[in-house]
Amino acid sequence: MILENISKLNHYNGLLLSTMLIVFSTSCSEDIEEPDEIEWKGGFDTFEDSFESKQILDSSDFDETLYRKGDDQPFTGSVERKSSSRLSLDGYEKGKLQGVSIRKSVDGSWVEANYKDGKLHGKMTFYGTSGNIRSVMQYEDGVLVPLKMED
Repeated sequence: MILENISKLNHYNGLLLSTMLIVFSTSCSEDIEEPDEIEWKGGFDTFEDSFESKQILDSSDFDETLYRKGDDQPFTGSVERKSSSRLSLDGYEKGKLQGVSIRKSVDGSWVEANYKDGKLHGKMTFYGTSGNIRSVMQYEDGVLVPLKMED
């Protein structure tokens, strides 16, 4: 009888632990907005095999533009790159970083940065492993600016 009760208790503890892990992992993934559809997925090395950056000669800026190798149109879409130590999620529009860019580390910390036309623009937020905000910086057209205090 006692062994049966211990066995049932272990079973329920296992179910409880499994449920907690599912809830925890789901809640952690909700903190980061990821694109609905990823255009390209792969490793950092295969990214370099699939894409190239080109300087546009008639452009007034000196930023490079991302192209798929063999394609004459700048890349537009979402890119996910993974390695054993990091994950990178980026959006591109006409070959330039656009929107939220995310860098996750294996330890669970991450950075979210906003881009506009290939330049940092808006908040760059650094998160700790538990999801707490470690620091925030503000950019405007690629230039670091003082963070505005909110009321």
